[in-house]
Amino acid sequence: MIPTAVTLSRASTTGWIGLGAMGHHMAINLFTKTHAAHQSSSSGTPSAAPSFVICEQDDARADKFVTDLRNKGGAELAQRVQRAGSGKEVASLASRIMTMLPSTPQVESVYLDPSTGVAAGLPKDEEALHCDADAGASRRPHTILIDGTTLNPTAAMKVAKEIHEKSEGGAVMLDAPVSGGIVAAEAGTLTIMFGSPSPLATALAVPMLQRMAREGGVLPCGANGTGVGVKVCNNLILAINQIALAEGLALGKSLGIDPLLLHNVVNSSSGQSWSSRVNSPLPEVPNSPGSRNYTGGFQSRLMLKDVGLALHAASEYALPTPMTWAARAVYDSVCSEGQGEMAGKDFSVVLEWLRTRQKEAVERG
Repeated sequence: MIPTAVTLSRASTTGWIGLGAMGHHMAINLFTKTHAAHQSSSSGTPSAAPSFVICEQDDARADKFVTDLRNKGGAELAQRVQRAGSGKEVASLASRIMTMLPSTPQVESVYLDPSTGVAAGLPKDEEALHCDADAGASRRPHTILIDGTTLNPTAAMKVAKEIHEKSEGGAVMLDAPVSGGIVAAEAGTLTIMFGSPSPLATALAVPMLQRMAREGGVLPCGANGTGVGVKVCNNLILAINQIALAEGLALGKSLGIDPLLLHNVVNSSSGQSWSSRVNSPLPEVPNSPGSRNYTGGFQSRLMLKDVGLALHAASEYALPTPMTWAARAVYDSVCSEGQGEMAGKDFSVVLEWLRTRQKEAVERG
């Protein structure tokens, strides 16, 4: 347990579950900006000062988070952080909770496990959250839950529905996956697409999300499940684009075309994309993944996961997705390359995978 120097008030406490590579930076931004907003408010009172709860199974991650939070936000902020042991405990302590987890199974467990889940810790009768917006709701919730995980859209809808039913409307849940990677998470310039059950839930969630996003980067997508649905569709397109770019660049080199010349022509022509402009695998392009040996960025193993989510969603609607199946096969092979060293590299490393396959084919004759 990380000791806190204050007594927690649930109404003014924000909780965070999952301090991985993305969650670490996102939570630091949310906590520091929430704390700073209170300090700069002339109407703030000591009793209303925000407090914070974290839940992370890895002790080293939890300790590093508090250290980094202290370095960025000061000792006073760090002293207002308590560590909880489960989603259930977080829900009993905090009225605003965000989660950032690996995938669907973890989300279902953290929220719905009957012994340790968030739903099990939600209060039966609690003071409603304050909201300046008049959203016309018959009942104002006492808890706002935001999940930033990229998971199966159907599962996102199911979890949100169960939370609503188990809390009898006392808790509302949004799915709010993010785009921009670790660099944007640290800078607080993420793009966040969210699905929300109501205008009131949106009004309660947006101020939190804005503290982690770029200006104009908090994007409403519709009802529960649509936020993660948009993210999955986006990453389906992105995976295919990145593979197509790699194939074009590899063919260009085989044809004797200067890689940087081809890069510039593509970005002035109809073949351009975010992958070609921002995520080039070429080491000749400054500040590209290729120029830093594919370290950082969006890992290949995560792209493989997201492509799998897209295929699962498409299968529920009998939608043929031949290019997505091909992309899955490619990234499955990328992540299995050698000792799996490419799995943790930026997904633009698919160019190196293609070159390896080409070299093997030439050697075989």
